[in-house]
Amino acid sequence: MQKFSNACIKTGDFAKLCGTNKRTLIHYDEIGLFKPARTDEKGYRYYSENQFDVFFTITCLKELGMPLKEIGAFLEQRSPQSLKTLLLEQQEKIRREEEHLRKIKEVVETKLSLVSLQESLENRQSSLADDELFFRSGSPAGHIFLEKTPEEYLIVSDPLHTNEHEKIIQTLCRHVGYCNKHDLNAGHPYGAMLDVADLRANLLDTYACFFTKVIQKPEHHPFHIKPAGDYAVAYLMGDYYDSKDTYKTLFAWIDQNHFSTGQYSYKEAVIDELATASAKEYVTKISVQVFRT
Repeated sequence: MQKFSNACIKTGDFAKLCGTNKRTLIHYDEIGLFKPARTDEKGYRYYSENQFDVFFTITCLKELGMPLKEIGAFLEQRSPQSLKTLLLEQQEKIRREEEHLRKIKEVVETKLSLVSLQESLENRQSSLADDELFFRSGSPAGHIFLEKTPEEYLIVSDPLHTNEHEKIIQTLCRHVGYCNKHDLNAGHPYGAMLDVADLRANLLDTYACFFTKVIQKPEHHPFHIKPAGDYAVAYLMGDYYDSKDTYKTLFAWIDQNHFSTGQYSYKEAVIDELATASAKEYVTKISVQVFRT
């Protein structure tokens, strides 16, 4: 389409066409960023149709976070090559922002899934007698469930296989720091893997390693695949470390049903500090893969 060369659009009309206001156009003129095509003897500004594209470019760059001073410098020196360079830079910036938003979306969806799990546990509770669903700190009450679990990817810490408190804390700190550094947190609280053989020997404080669950299979990071399959599951409400009675009942149930087990037990928070103000309501999921013998 042939563009008109005459500067015939008044400031207010041009502002409406561009989705902005007169104050912005006047400010851009005053700082030398975007001047009208002409100004008459009375000081009235007039714009031409071929200035729409320039103003649109300014708006896009500003929305991408580019300072007005840098936009002005680009416009003064613009050429096909400088435009290409600028667009490639902004394309990479958009890619990083999209990745950042994807991570935030991932965390939000994870937290929503944990809240949904909480609601499903409450629904189970309503169909069972009081105190049958949860194992509670200092109480043997609770119910064991057989649950089918899909394959899951777990970023793992350095191997532990120890109950030394100082080493456990140091390893946990390194693990959390590693996940934060590499932006691996998808919203799941960290968990712990314990060797079933140690648990059956009543070594409840001997950790194999810590883990953080992620959504996609990680590349270039130490990870463990939690196999898909059937898991014997117990839900512990209260003190995360007070799990002796829970494991005792869990393994008794496994043996009574003549199951064999996988190598590890997985302990992970379901309802954590984000969802409850009371430590007594903190819910931990304990699961062990089981097989028919």
